[in-house]
Amino acid sequence: MSFTHKHITGLLAAGLLGSSCLHAYDWKSARAALSPQEQSIAEVSALTAVGDLNKLSPAFDRALSNGLTVNELKEVVLQLYAYVGFPRCLNAAGVLEKVVSARKAAQKGDLTGPEAQTIPAGTDKYELGKKNLEVLVAAELPSHPPVFIQGTDTFLKEHLFADIFARGVLSYAQRETATVAALAALGNVAPQLQAHMGMAMNVGVSAKQIEGILAVIKQTVGRKTALQGLQSLRQAAAAREEK
Repeated sequence: MSFTHKHITGLLAAGLLGSSCLHAYDWKSARAALSPQEQSIAEVSALTAVGDLNKLSPAFDRALSNGLTVNELKEVVLQLYAYVGFPRCLNAAGVLEKVVSARKAAQKGDLTGPEAQTIPAGTDKYELGKKNLEVLVAAELPSHPPVFIQGTDTFLKEHLFADIFARGVLSYAQRETATVAALAALGNVAPQLQAHMGMAMNVGVSAKQIEGILAVIKQTVGRKTALQGLQSLRQAAAAREEK
């Protein structure tokens, strides 16, 4: 059993999660597991998910000061529309544009960063998306499995995991950091959150770093939401150890 799993399990067993003894969890130490850039990816993703535009503006400013490029932040916002919807994505894009313009006027010298890649003509996007998803889930997947709404499988493979994930700019670990932060902040999507926590760990995000993401959630969204995320992490860690 991993340290993170034992630690979170111990807190649950002691009744500390969701009780008056919440200070027992060391949020500051957890957040320190993330680099400043990773903290910023988690912060802007969480705020985009909940639509807090007032906090999002200074968060984007910090992200650029922490060394993230303009195109990396554009890519974070673009990816999140698949998880939190176009309205939140477009609002965040508008905030980012204003922040970038203001910093340019102030001659901050932000880096633009690499441009997104395009998928070569003739590529089977379904199979490309399936291949990308197999990396995330660390398992082979069937092609076109029967599902209740068949279009969900097609759209996920061809669009989310091909059109979006094949764009480059961000690593898979960065994309999953953004996704975990957004889903944790959004709330009430525990199955998807646990799944993406597992995917994050499959592409190099440690369980301790996921705790760091949740520490960012605690500061930006609230303690209750962060604690729900910790419980999802415990379940994700347990499912991982059962394999």
